[in-house]
Amino acid sequence: MPRLPFARRPLARSISALIPVTAVLFCASAYAQEESVNNDTVVVTATALKVDTPLVETPRPVSSVDREELETRNVQQLDETFRYRAGVLSGHYGSDNNTDWFKVRGFDQSTYQDGLRIYREGFYQWLPEPYGLERVDVFKGPSSILYGEAPSGGLINAVSKRPTAEERGEIEIQIGNRNHRQLGVDTSGPVTESGDVRYRFVGLYKERDGDLDGTDNERYYFAPSLEWDISDDTQVTVLASFQRDDGIPVNPFKLSYGTVLDTPFGNVDPHTNYGAPNYDKDEHTQAAIGYEFKHQLDDTWKFEQDFRYSHLDLDLRSTYMMMETGDGQTAYRGHLQRNGDIDSFTIDNRMVGKWYTDRTENTLLLGLDYQDLSLEGKEFDNYFYDVVDIFNPQGDIVPVPGDQLTRRRIDKDQLGLYVQNQLRIDDRWVLLGAGRYDSADVRNESERDNNTVDETQAATSWSGGIMYLGDNGLNPYLSYTESFRPAAQTNPDGAIFEEIEGEQWELGVKFAPFNWDGYVTAAVFDINESNSYATAPGGYQTQEGETASSGFELEGVGYVTDALKLTAAYTYTDARDVYDNRKALIPRHMTSAWVDYDFGGGALNGLKVGAGVRHVGETVDGSIVVPDYTVGDVMASYDINSSWTAQLNVNNVTDEEYVASCDFWCYYGESRSVIGSVKYSW
Repeated sequence: MPRLPFARRPLARSISALIPVTAVLFCASAYAQEESVNNDTVVVTATALKVDTPLVETPRPVSSVDREELETRNVQQLDETFRYRAGVLSGHYGSDNNTDWFKVRGFDQSTYQDGLRIYREGFYQWLPEPYGLERVDVFKGPSSILYGEAPSGGLINAVSKRPTAEERGEIEIQIGNRNHRQLGVDTSGPVTESGDVRYRFVGLYKERDGDLDGTDNERYYFAPSLEWDISDDTQVTVLASFQRDDGIPVNPFKLSYGTVLDTPFGNVDPHTNYGAPNYDKDEHTQAAIGYEFKHQLDDTWKFEQDFRYSHLDLDLRSTYMMMETGDGQTAYRGHLQRNGDIDSFTIDNRMVGKWYTDRTENTLLLGLDYQDLSLEGKEFDNYFYDVVDIFNPQGDIVPVPGDQLTRRRIDKDQLGLYVQNQLRIDDRWVLLGAGRYDSADVRNESERDNNTVDETQAATSWSGGIMYLGDNGLNPYLSYTESFRPAAQTNPDGAIFEEIEGEQWELGVKFAPFNWDGYVTAAVFDINESNSYATAPGGYQTQEGETASSGFELEGVGYVTDALKLTAAYTYTDARDVYDNRKALIPRHMTSAWVDYDFGGGALNGLKVGAGVRHVGETVDGSIVVPDYTVGDVMASYDINSSWTAQLNVNNVTDEEYVASCDFWCYYGESRSVIGSVKYSW
């Protein structure tokens, strides 16, 4: 279905490149086996299993981007994170300033922070600030087994910065095009002489114009945290954050007429804004506080509890392009408003048991989690509010009377019980099995539609996997996962939609030699989703059977030499809608490669340079074909001394003008971004 601006919900781009990418990665690994003796690039994370495990030793598809890479590429928005990883599409709607957009293996995804769900309902979008993150992981494919309600694409898990044992800090100033200004502060260290109490404070001020004329955003962000070793067996970490955004929203919706289709008047400029900058606004405040508690009960069992309460307040007025009037010169504009807030809390309780025999290592995970959300607000939608000149739009709009806004209330709670067991045999075999039961109750009241949906839906999800650990670091595996998502909507006849379920089979190999600092993964996957949404000819949503996605992914990160690091990825995806047609937005082919070179020693000591190329293949939207595109990114940093570092990042270095995708509307890709920074560290 098209990306409806009035919905903004998770429902709503050559295989010849495979050969050189594969060759480069495996040649790099062969060279590195001779030159390197450690492996710092192999990531250990809890996202895949909720227990710390090297990703190359688990039969689940997870990729990760660490803090060093986030800084090297100067990631400004969460959806820039996985530009150089396989299976993840972003940038298909251009550069949005109030939503992070991903497609994972052809499907939508959910977003988590520190392993707990971030609630996003319609336009009420929680936005993790990249400067406050230590790492970002992506779990590809159905992931309900550990996380409950989830789309079939999987989940993104943003991991917050934590207190450090050593005293450290930084102050960073950035300046760039589109009036980019940023000041960041990050300091941490011990509070007590013994070091049993540690703190961290992260603060940020950022302002930048949007990629459309007359749009902008200003952000304040603060994230204090405190970690306390209560005893040798007990630790608690308190995490808090506050973020305030104030701006004019970017609505990149444009017609195919004037973008991918020619007109007598030429093409529409990519920076054209069909909104109303003098009236539109996006005031967004989000705050959260929570904790992570760990207690080692004995040599075998450990108890863990994660909790977070969050509050999001939104006041949004947004004007957008709707559709042509038919005269070839003008189009209808729509207008929407949202004014309300979300209160939510989630708690996850886990018992982790680990025991050994002469030949085995067994890790048992028992969990109980609960999620609760309450949304209360006012809303307005008019899809044909006024008419605008397509090629010379004027921003004025008639204000909406306050009494035209109608009440909306959504209450959602979900209880989940899960069990997972991982068995290692002879350090050769990894056997993984898991099951989960979820019960979700959703109540959705709409004054505008004079409709209330109150539905309880339950599901049992299963997961399994097997992996062989080779002496040479070559680990083949087979896995199966499922997903579950409740649906609190009705069709035009008043019938309640059924829950949406997904399942995935995956066969792959993870390669991480013990004497090489790097890894290569390759996998084939097949995802099927039942009760998928579709858009009927009348424009309303229906549930019409099954959608599917199958494909191949190749990804590698590693050091070719001590100074040269290569990151490369290739993705082939065949995504199909309920009518067995190619899905809009999703390319069959994506290829990317990034190289970093560190000039250690000599006259260029302290200089580091990097460059990347991203290629996204052609996409379709019915009979419309959107051409492929290729963009390049570059960076350079220089350590002036042990404390001062200067850096320059340029994305889309040639300022390529391209249409990123179409799904009823069409969207230009992000224009060139230039940001310079100076950092003082201690």
